[in-house]
Parts: sequence; C-alpha cells; structure tokens
Amino acid sequence: MRNQTSQAYQVLRDRILNGIYRPAESLTEIALAQELGVSRNTVKKALLKLASENLVVIEENKRAMVRSFSIDEVLQYLRVRELLEGLVVREAIPKMSDEDFQRMEAILAEMRDHLAKGELKEYSQGNWAFHQVIYDCCPNIPAVEIVMSIKNQLKRYNIKTIFIQGRGDHSFEEHRAILDALTRRDADQAELLMRAHITNMRDVLQKYYDLVF
Repeated sequence: MRNQTSQAYQVLRDRILNGIYRPAESLTEIALAQELGVSRNTVKKALLKLASENLVVIEENKRAMVRSFSIDEVLQYLRVRELLEGLVVREAIPKMSDEDFQRMEAILAEMRDHLAKGELKEYSQGNWAFHQVIYDCCPNIPAVEIVMSIKNQLKRYNIKTIFIQGRGDHSFEEHRAILDALTRRDADQAELLMRAHITNMRDVLQKYYDLVF
C-alpha cells in the first residue's frame, strides 16, 4: 500500500474504531478526498482495504458506509472470541516470562488508578494493553489474528460497556483473577477465567443493547 493510501486508510480506520464515524454512516469519496487532501482514487483504495477488514461495506452503487452489526451478529462474534481467547491464553502461558507478568501487573495498577479516578477511556486502553501482552506471547498467530479482527470490528461497542454502572469494577476483578492464574501458570484456570471474562462482556452487551447500539 502506497504511503498516501496507507495514511488515508489509517485515519479512516482510527475514526471508525473510535466511533467518530458511526455505524451505517455514509463515507463519500469526494468529501473525504477534500478533507484528507488526497485524490479520490486514494480514498477509494483506502475504503477497499477497510472493506476487506469488514469495517466498511461497499454497496452495488459503489457507495461506502461504515459496517454496522445487529445484536445477534455481535453475540455470535463474541462467542467465537470466547473460544479463541481461551485457546490463545492457554498457548501463551508456556511462552510468558516473569517480565511479561511484571508488565501486566504494572498495566493492572494503572487500570486500577484510572478506574478510581473515573477515567474510563484510559481504563479501556489499559484493558487492551493487558490483553496485548498475552497476544504477543501466543505462538498461534492465526488464532491471535482472528481475535484481533473481531476486537477491531466490535471495538465501538465493547468500549461502551465500561461506561455501564458497575462494569468497571467487575472488569477489573476479572483481569486480576486472570493475571493471578497466569502467574501460577495454571492453564486450565486461566482459560476458564478468560472465557468467563468474554462471556460476561457478551451478557452485558445483550442486557444493555439499547444503550450500546
């Protein structure tokens, strides 16, 4: 991907993942080209790349729009993620070092501080960093890639769950328990806790559908 196209793609991708462009919002090539200071063809290539990641839908009339998901689709994706996250954490444990655990402890401490201060966006960023340590250690690259694809597609929805009253405290406790199992190198318990963590997220999304979608 050429540099200009890569930059346009990254800007559009970040805006989609961070909710600046809302689900089902139209993305007009001409307007985006003017805004980003690039050619319409550059925008078209960037949109095609986003479509390949299932973040954008290109309709028959060539109109592009941000991919939206029904609640059923989200729940199905999270069911797949639950199974794969369990596999990923199990396969990551033999590769994890004491330094990895220390890094996760530091991330968890920052998450606790953000939660206490009500800095929920920063807490969510720590959440992603916590899981990323596990992904980086997992030798099963295809499993990690699928998990990351699902996370990116659903990021707009997942982040909102942390703003639901009480979810932050429960989320922190779940991460604390996962890290405790990891440091004991208890693969069975780590997988069980990780799967429960994703299940709880799925249950919250289903329960608070009207607030999140």
